[in-house]
Amino acid sequence: MFLLRRTPIRLSLAVALLVGVLGLMHVAAAASSDQQSKSDCAALLSDDAVWAATDEVLVPAGPFSMGCSGDLSSVKCDQDARPIHTVYVSAFYIDRTEVTNSQYAACVAAGACRAPLSRRSATRSDYYTNPLYRDHPVLHVDWARANEYCVWRGKRLPTEAEWEKAARGTDLRLFAWGDSFPTCERANLALYTSTGEVVHCQPDTVAVGSYSSGASPYGALDMMGNVREWVNDLYESRYYYDSPYFNPVGPATTDKMESLVRGGSWKDHIDGGNNTWVRIDEAGIYDGEAIGFRCARPTMDPPRAPTPTPTPYASVVIGQDGGAFWLADSEHLTLLSVPSGTLPVDTVFTLSHSAQSNIQGELQGLDHFVYLDTHPPLPVSGIASMDAAGPQVELTLGYSRLRGVIPETISLYHLESTGWLTSGITVVKQHSHHLVAWVERTGVYGVLGRTNRRYLPVLVRGD
Repeated sequence: MFLLRRTPIRLSLAVALLVGVLGLMHVAAAASSDQQSKSDCAALLSDDAVWAATDEVLVPAGPFSMGCSGDLSSVKCDQDARPIHTVYVSAFYIDRTEVTNSQYAACVAAGACRAPLSRRSATRSDYYTNPLYRDHPVLHVDWARANEYCVWRGKRLPTEAEWEKAARGTDLRLFAWGDSFPTCERANLALYTSTGEVVHCQPDTVAVGSYSSGASPYGALDMMGNVREWVNDLYESRYYYDSPYFNPVGPATTDKMESLVRGGSWKDHIDGGNNTWVRIDEAGIYDGEAIGFRCARPTMDPPRAPTPTPTPYASVVIGQDGGAFWLADSEHLTLLSVPSGTLPVDTVFTLSHSAQSNIQGELQGLDHFVYLDTHPPLPVSGIASMDAAGPQVELTLGYSRLRGVIPETISLYHLESTGWLTSGITVVKQHSHHLVAWVERTGVYGVLGRTNRRYLPVLVRGD
């Protein structure tokens, strides 16, 4: 707004005419820019396929473990991804692949989206407008533009929890495809060489969906590599310590209002984003040539909070409806869950870390020992027998430093008066960094294994 005071009439008329002319020029320029954006899109909108609904995958409702801990130290675990904790996510659909140049161009042509901030990619000057790259992920789209597109499609950006569950599933895997380390056949990313150098599988993006062997448990592609992806949440480094259990959506506000991306790009290695838990704050290091997005939407079924809600406390009452809780520890994954119908009466469960020596005769500990206590005590409270087909009390413990332990001998043990035994324990799942077991007694449990080391007695001779 211009404020003109004590201006002669002739000058006022001149100014008014000048403002009018400038206004017309601005409108013409805007129309020209809009026409140019639509013209840029025309080459990408050569068939009807771009208007078809984006292929989606269904991620079912249920809990999963989110984040990382020192137990998963075969890949760097940043402090903002700790502690590992359990969350429940309602069922949702997520795009199978990242949004492409042609799909985004359709939104621009419809007048619902603004054009990308740049047409370039790392090595291509006409990336966005060139039909050769119509099936490559759209770049230089900030959070607001990504949100505009998803809203236009009747969707939204996925929450951080939704994105991680879609990438990781429920088995604590390190990468979307499992625990085996990345190769250029699984994803478009950067790798470490034997000399510690970083090499790129490709110098830029590739067409979405190019790596079927890198699919997540639910069939989502490119969750690792190609481009990082915007999620709906704001970034808060300590959010995981206070994250709610049911459908977390991130902090409502933060000091800097910084947005968050997940997954890694073609230029990132496994410690820089290409694993299932790295959280990247893009507010201060926005990298347009490495960021894209995909959209999500809820299923038609209304979300319902599970009962009861697990808590990150060392002690909790669990009854006939079952429940779960975990220790909020940055170094260890420690989770206990009790399925519905396991207990006939309310039972107080308490978990705590137990100080034990790693040297246990012929066995070697892996730094993770816990004490489980209940009131009433187990098995008096009526837990199902380990031989029964019914539900069980399930204990999940992580481990990392093998300390010379033979990997295939690692198991969960219970400390008894005669030593460490495996009676009353059934290991139902075992991975390279954690195990899941059914237990039926209280007391001290530990992750141990056999070692090739031999400890010889030391003789001390007095003078």
